[in-house]
Amino acid sequence: MFETANPKQPFFIINQVTVFPQDLQVLIKLYQPLVGASGIALYLTLMADYDAAAILSDSKGIYHLQEQLDCSLKELFQALHKLEAVGLVKTRIIKNKIMGQVLLFSLTSVPTSSEFFATALLASLLKEKVGVTTFQELSHAFARENKRRENQVNGMQSAKDVSASFMDVFRLPDEEAISPSQDVQLAAQENQARPAAKASVNEQDTIDWQFMKEQFEIYQIAASEIDKNRAAIRGIMRTYGLSEQEFVDETLPCLHDSYELNMPLIKRTIAENIHAEGTRKNLQQTQDQQAPIHENSSLSLRDQRILQLAQTKSPAQFLYRLKTDKHDYVDASEYKVLDNLYNQKDIPAELLNILTYACLNSGPSVSYRLANTILHDWLQHGVKTGSQALEYMEKRQQKKSYYPRYSTKAKKVEKGTDWSKKTAEQNTDVSSADLKKFFKDLEDKNGMK
Repeated sequence: MFETANPKQPFFIINQVTVFPQDLQVLIKLYQPLVGASGIALYLTLMADYDAAAILSDSKGIYHLQEQLDCSLKELFQALHKLEAVGLVKTRIIKNKIMGQVLLFSLTSVPTSSEFFATALLASLLKEKVGVTTFQELSHAFARENKRRENQVNGMQSAKDVSASFMDVFRLPDEEAISPSQDVQLAAQENQARPAAKASVNEQDTIDWQFMKEQFEIYQIAASEIDKNRAAIRGIMRTYGLSEQEFVDETLPCLHDSYELNMPLIKRTIAENIHAEGTRKNLQQTQDQQAPIHENSSLSLRDQRILQLAQTKSPAQFLYRLKTDKHDYVDASEYKVLDNLYNQKDIPAELLNILTYACLNSGPSVSYRLANTILHDWLQHGVKTGSQALEYMEKRQQKKSYYPRYSTKAKKVEKGTDWSKKTAEQNTDVSSADLKKFFKDLEDKNGMK
């Protein structure tokens, strides 16, 4: 996977593909949920920009694609990587003495809907993206469309083929029929065109599976066990930033009296024993290495440093770094939260790291409930990247300081009565009968006779 911050990086398109109306349906309905609108736009742009007469010196800067797609360099490479992953584009690097390093983009033709649904990885990812109901509706719709292109007749498989053959209809000289002439052979070579390759999922992996199989073979673990659990193994290695040898070493306590890989037990064991000396050393080994900070005017220097760490650390390494800076330790349950969010919820590592940072700013530990609450708030406000998350956190902090928790309304103060300014009211219009009645009622009330 290649990415650069240089917008002048030259690129060259080496082939063209033809997209038919039914291909557009597959691109929009099936591939767009996987690669996004930017990915489809980039694919069609590369297809339209192909120039059959161009040579390598005609290469353009990558900013040319940015202008057409109206996107940032980072967004462009994100779209490109998705196209590479699903196999619609293949990227190569060639080093030229004059042009320097040039990216070569090779386009592949769009598979049919039948080929798409027959690819388990693509179909499974589509179901995760659009949901079971929509996935089934798409499958039924494309299946109906495919059946409309061919009328189904009962007994078709047993029907006899009575089509006329070429030799039954046409006549050629015997020598020409047996061995084509030189002119015919030259014409065939001249018109030889390599058909565009069909898109297929790019399963290229940076993990040395063969080395891992050889290591587990020592402990009588069959190679089929590694193949069967590749996805789970890859997820654990990504979460904790483990190498092949480190993963094998960490799983050894789970292999007693068993010839199978118990992945739930391995996950739990690694989460609980991640503080062991060997693994702690792995988490710490890049802690003090700092890469240059890319200028980002919208972020403070502190947030730029956090973003840099988030982009270069695995989730477990990032959490360990933050906890170490706070003179705290990581609980096993926190690693389990990271594993769930990273490998099951498919949250990008950069965004997950900033989510971890947000959780630790709100409390002493990372809990699933808190992380889920913050993540839902981010998604509802369009936060999808680490830099967007940091900007959103800063805006919320500013609003919090602008609108204080306690009301600024003036408190009501009750005023006391100044009796020194009050004069007694005298009523002189009282008769002797009224006074007599008043004293009688007073005696009756107090039991006085």
